[in-house]
Amino acid sequence: MPATPSATLQPRAEVDALSPAERAQAIFLPALATFAPATWPLVALLPVLDINGALRAALQLRRPFRAAAPVAGLFACDPFLRLSDMAATLRRSGITRVVNFPTVQIFEDETAAALAAVGYRAEAEFRLLQRLAEQGFSPIACATSRRAVDAALGLGLRRILLHPGFSPGHDAAWWAELAGHVAVEGGETLAWAAPPGAQVSRPRRRMRL
Repeated sequence: MPATPSATLQPRAEVDALSPAERAQAIFLPALATFAPATWPLVALLPVLDINGALRAALQLRRPFRAAAPVAGLFACDPFLRLSDMAATLRRSGITRVVNFPTVQIFEDETAAALAAVGYRAEAEFRLLQRLAEQGFSPIACATSRRAVDAALGLGLRRILLHPGFSPGHDAAWWAELAGHVAVEGGETLAWAAPPGAQVSRPRRRMRL
């Protein structure tokens, strides 16, 4: 079965200057506007930003999207996220698609274990997407591994955004293998594109804090 993405999504801090086609493929993350794109994957998860609060504030200040709305990037493990308020803001803004990005799956080894011990794990992110799906939104599950893909599929999430994370070896073959698995399970695979202007070099060692 061909491993061809149905779409490619790209993080964007601003969307007003984009064409409709570009905006429809954008993951809207206004909290990152003051940071260099190459730093976004890490900065987005540091406790210096309120990803969800910045998204709500930006959407409340603008007119609703009438067409080609972006995907809302949510930090789904945010313990302070008021889901009803976020859902209401997204509806007023004309946004129907949501994705769990930034994701704690970026972390590995001891950091990942420590976060998982307090509930910060992929499954928690996917459960929040489930709750949004129950409210009529279209969820996109961002996954960085086969385990995360299976967790998303097991919870009924069918659209999977494959993110390479920082692990060496996550190349075209890795993507094709996971995309094929998603297709066999009846899911739909989306591809990740680095933000414009980002020159990201992957670290030789796994990311720890």
